[in-house]
Amino acid sequence: MPPAPPASPPDSLNAKVPIVRPAEPRRSIKVWVVWGFVLIAMAWAFLGTQFNPVALVTSSPKMAQLLQQAYPPDFTTITDPSIYSKPPELTLWQLLDPVPLGGDLGDIKARWWANVFPQTVVGATIQTIQMALAGTALAVVFAFPLSFLAATNTSPNKWLYHAIKLTVNFLRTIPDFAIGLILIAGIGLGAFTGTVALAFHTTTVLIKLFAEAVEGIDGGVVEAIQATGARYMQVIAYAVVPQVIPAFISFILYRFETNIRAAAVLGLIGAGGIGFILKSDFSLFRYPEAATTVIVLIVLVMLVDYTSARLRKAVI
Repeated sequence: MPPAPPASPPDSLNAKVPIVRPAEPRRSIKVWVVWGFVLIAMAWAFLGTQFNPVALVTSSPKMAQLLQQAYPPDFTTITDPSIYSKPPELTLWQLLDPVPLGGDLGDIKARWWANVFPQTVVGATIQTIQMALAGTALAVVFAFPLSFLAATNTSPNKWLYHAIKLTVNFLRTIPDFAIGLILIAGIGLGAFTGTVALAFHTTTVLIKLFAEAVEGIDGGVVEAIQATGARYMQVIAYAVVPQVIPAFISFILYRFETNIRAAAVLGLIGAGGIGFILKSDFSLFRYPEAATTVIVLIVLVMLVDYTSARLRKAVI
């Protein structure tokens, strides 16, 4: 028996389904106002800075001439032994030996390490690392306890919280460059001034970053520790600190990277470091020597960034 023919679909299914296009969304007047404000702000910014692409193009031959004068870099500022002015009274071993010498030889050695060696490219580079490391370490010492007082969920008193928050926000607006100028007027030139300037500015930044990390912790862990009758410091030590340590380490490493660059800039105003060597080279029109200093600074920043990234991955 042959199969029955399939039933024909009803007429309603054969009818063409009308295509209904969705209505185009209406753009709110607020969107146009925002975009208008952005365009006006951009135009105002470029006009205020006297932005002139034509001048950038026409002045390119002068910049090319400067680069031509700086090529090839003079690496003798690193490799020439006479640059380091080794005291004839001391042997190389006595100069590099960390054990202090007594008498006149000890004074000669101390003066060389404090005054002569930092004036070389290698010495200034090492001093830049020392400034960034010491400034970051001092900032951590002050920022770590103050950050818990500057967080809403760990500050014991709201008045103390607002006082610290306002003070830190105000001090953070002062750039480290300005702090360095103030310290130079009071303390004088040198790496110590740059280290204090870095520590001051880094402290204010780390307090903000640390406090925000503390405010983002899991409150359930804090409540569980408090339920055991733990005191304030015990809650901080066992409930808060373990949660924020990875973020704290990341912030510290990031600020150390930033302080390497900031230390180089502070050297331009006489606060020690490789920036002071760079300023001297450009001031005396020693462009090949300046090119070497710039290359060393670039390599230093790249190495610090790479090492910091590896440490951050290992810890976090």
